[in-house]
Amino acid sequence: MNKSVDSPNSVHLLLFPSWYPQTPHDTKGVFFRDQAQALKAHGYQVGVATVSMRSLRTVGQRMAYSSPTPYELDEGVPTYRYGCWAALPRIPYGNYILYRRAARKLLARYVSEQGWPDIIHAHASLFAGAFAVEWAKHHNIPVILTEHFTGFARGILRPWQLRLAAIAASRADACIAVSPQFGELLDRILPSREGQWKWIPNVVADRFTTLDQRDREDGAPIRFMNLALMSAKKGQRDLLNAFANNFGQSTDTAELWMAGDGPMRNHLEQQATQLGIASRVHFLGAVPPDDVPKLLAQVDTMVVASHYETFGVVAAEALMAGVPVIATRCGGPECIVEGDDGLLVPPGDIKMLGQAMYQMAEEIHTIDNKAIADRARARFSGQAVANQLDQIYKQVLNKDITP
Repeated sequence: MNKSVDSPNSVHLLLFPSWYPQTPHDTKGVFFRDQAQALKAHGYQVGVATVSMRSLRTVGQRMAYSSPTPYELDEGVPTYRYGCWAALPRIPYGNYILYRRAARKLLARYVSEQGWPDIIHAHASLFAGAFAVEWAKHHNIPVILTEHFTGFARGILRPWQLRLAAIAASRADACIAVSPQFGELLDRILPSREGQWKWIPNVVADRFTTLDQRDREDGAPIRFMNLALMSAKKGQRDLLNAFANNFGQSTDTAELWMAGDGPMRNHLEQQATQLGIASRVHFLGAVPPDDVPKLLAQVDTMVVASHYETFGVVAAEALMAGVPVIATRCGGPECIVEGDDGLLVPPGDIKMLGQAMYQMAEEIHTIDNKAIADRARARFSGQAVANQLDQIYKQVLNKDITP
């Protein structure tokens, strides 16, 4: 099935991500969908196949689980989904065995209805990348692997998971990391591909480039926003403390908008009340992807307080909308926030995070929003990222792939 190509128009590309939006309003993995749309616009014949595994621990949790839509033609991209339970978490390779069974069924349906792909682009070694290299090897189809998983930085992977990741990386025809810092970490953890991780960022969709020029009224409170899953690793507790330390006595100079939902939300709401800032901290709940640009038009600064990120797509989205960013140096934002784009602080440093927020409030009238948006578009737009991926696809397809 190996082929030599010079134009994407003749290439059938299958994106095979480890997670993906399950419904039109699902935000999980929306950047994978944005990449699929960007590559389609670039000329590729693009399909998506994804297996979603639901943990048994999610039963009864506050966050609603969205059952996957088995098939949809998503703006011209045939998208296939298969859901299954992660029912064997205590058994080494147990959940991967369940994943393989589901993935085989899913790809059998995909091939029967869409034909064989010329190339597979898997996202995250656990488990899509591990299965993709195993399945594609039998059919002489090249595999590109992009790694995203923060578990490598957090040191939470078990030995059997690390072995799977190592197999996926070693057998892939090309490996991509979503930030240079993450690539350096993968060099150490997966040494078989040391020095071979190429850096290509995630796509930021065109919907973030259509905002009107921003106008701030004199005397209006500065609006900081955090948009993230509300979990411990996203650092929202640090953010609330930093906001209280620097704006707690000022009732009309700053607001903090907290967009998203998750297991920490109740704790964060209680913390805001205890800090005496509840009237100026607005919890917006989950925001559908298409509504995020409208929200960005209403705020002045995005704050990413995470302890770990492999990229930090919300930071790139904010910049594309012309919104400056305050972010932690947590593994991803360092390659996003450059120069006049905003400020970087150490992760977990509440004092420095607060100082950066205060500095941004003082300097907000000097921000050149259009220049921020222009720089971000040159780096993160669908066309910019598709151009980089196109070079890798051509290199892989134009060389001999051994079975």
